[in-house]
Amino acid sequence: MIIGLGARQKGSQAELLDENTTDHTHTDPDTSYSERSINTIEDLVTFVRAMDQDEGIRIVGEVEGYKGGGFIFVAKSGDKYCLNICDRIYDPSRKAYQVGGNDSWYYFDNFEDAWTKLKTLLHNPLEAYAY
Repeated sequence: MIIGLGARQKGSQAELLDENTTDHTHTDPDTSYSERSINTIEDLVTFVRAMDQDEGIRIVGEVEGYKGGGFIFVAKSGDKYCLNICDRIYDPSRKAYQVGGNDSWYYFDNFEDAWTKLKTLLHNPLEAYAY
C-alpha cells in the first residue's frame, strides 16, 4: 500500500499523480489508502508503462463471465506484468462495488503483451484508479 510517493524521475507515475486532481480516499475500517483517477487511455498506458512494484491500478472491466463486468487489477512483479480479473459485486449496504471471487491471473513478460490483453477488457468509458 502506498501512503506517500517519493521523488521520482520526470515523466514518472508519481509526477502524473501530482498533476491529477481527482482523489478518492477510501476509509474502510480495516484499511485507509488513496486512489487517483486515470481519465484517458493515453494516461492509462503511461501509468502501466511507468508502474513500480509497490503500485497498482484498479480498472472497471467489461469482461465476459465476470459479475458486474469484473474488476481488473494491474500489478508488476520484477519485470513481469500481472493482470488479476475478478467479479465486481454491488454491496447495497455500503452503496459501493466490492471485489468478488472468480479470480483469474495472467502474467506477461513485457508491457506490449500485457497491453494487448488489457485493452480488450476495458469498460467504455474508462474508469480506472492508480494506488
